[in-house]
Amino acid sequence: MPTATIDDLSKAVAPLLKSDEEKARAVVSAVFAACSEAIQAGKGVEFRDFARIGFAGGSFATEAEIQSQVAAKLGVPPDNAGALLNASLQGIQRLVLMEKDVVADNFGTFRVRKEKAKIAKDPKHGHKVLSGAKRFFAFDPGSVFAGRKAEVMVAEGWAKQVQTQRTATVLAVVPEKDFFVDCIIYYFNKAGWKTHIATTVAEAEKQLEEGGVYLTILDSGVKEWQRLAEKVKGGRMTAHIPLVITFPPSVNLDSPKQFMICGDAHVVQPFEVKKLFTICDDELVRSSEEEAIFEQQVLFQFPTEDGSVEKANEFGHELFEASGLSEEAQVAIAAAFREGIGNAAQHGNKYRRDKKIEVLYLLDKEKITCMVKDQGQGFDHEKYVKKGKAGDALGAARERHKEGKLGGLGIMLMLKCCDRIEYNDVGNAITLTKFLKSNSPE
Repeated sequence: MPTATIDDLSKAVAPLLKSDEEKARAVVSAVFAACSEAIQAGKGVEFRDFARIGFAGGSFATEAEIQSQVAAKLGVPPDNAGALLNASLQGIQRLVLMEKDVVADNFGTFRVRKEKAKIAKDPKHGHKVLSGAKRFFAFDPGSVFAGRKAEVMVAEGWAKQVQTQRTATVLAVVPEKDFFVDCIIYYFNKAGWKTHIATTVAEAEKQLEEGGVYLTILDSGVKEWQRLAEKVKGGRMTAHIPLVITFPPSVNLDSPKQFMICGDAHVVQPFEVKKLFTICDDELVRSSEEEAIFEQQVLFQFPTEDGSVEKANEFGHELFEASGLSEEAQVAIAAAFREGIGNAAQHGNKYRRDKKIEVLYLLDKEKITCMVKDQGQGFDHEKYVKKGKAGDALGAARERHKEGKLGGLGIMLMLKCCDRIEYNDVGNAITLTKFLKSNSPE
């Protein structure tokens, strides 16, 4: 996280005091000096609506005592020091809520600490449970503590404010900045979210490379918008950034015209800003929790035509290369994936361009999972999977040929290239599983 120095804090405190930065700096320095002196004397410090910072079982200098010391250092009446102390604390809180580490000289550092969502074992029942992401206020003691452990008790209201504060930076990629975009910025900023606007894919890519983007809203009217969608969802470093895509009212997502990386959520125009905000809020919660389960999730779809099928195979190969699989395993899963898509195009959709193929790619710490789904009527997959496992795929293929149908050998190929293949009940969706380590259990 970025660091806020005494100078940064002085800039935040000056408007609260209605003074210049030089005077604000003197006030802030006096407050920290008074706190440090209390610690050196073996006492903690206590501030209402903020925190108690001290030592286990020790005594605390009250807020009134700190005010008196601040007044003496600045040469002002003690009655005036209360406002100076409060302004300093408010300045710290504002910077902390902006996710900055506030360094208070040798007293210590105030910050927001985050815990990602994680999967843990329930001590009572033994089964795995998902604990959500957490945010909380933290204090790291400085040199004045001389290595002694600090005990921190955070005021309930301040703790809740830190926990619920939205500090996500939203990147909105739009063809142009207009009145509706201004409304989005106003609504999101009012809720405590920072909003950056990009009107080209190049601008958006630069923002992503600089970091700090927590969610991306992408207008499909932006030139080369799919290039950005592929960068966000196809990259391991950006895969967990939720992508919300907005589409025009004429779009038919059930019949894509070209290869398309899908967002984590989408909204069709016209829509209310409140609806978009709710979707984004839900996606941030979902992504923070699913990050504990999946390292990457990508959904893409395309029409049943040669160019799009080939693009899907190329994109799949890129995902496999970045997955952590060995080179040999990459070749194997790529072959099975190509076969699965080929079967979906030929046997499922009968090469009808108006029918789509959908692929869901999931990567976790142990395996790759790919689901390929077509819009066909399916087939009696159980018989062919059993014969494929038994090594009699040739006999199964001959049976299909006698029935006037094609296929059968592909299942044996996929079985050899994957650790597991599964069909849905209908038979129009196949799931391919490949473990990252060859000795993983099936």
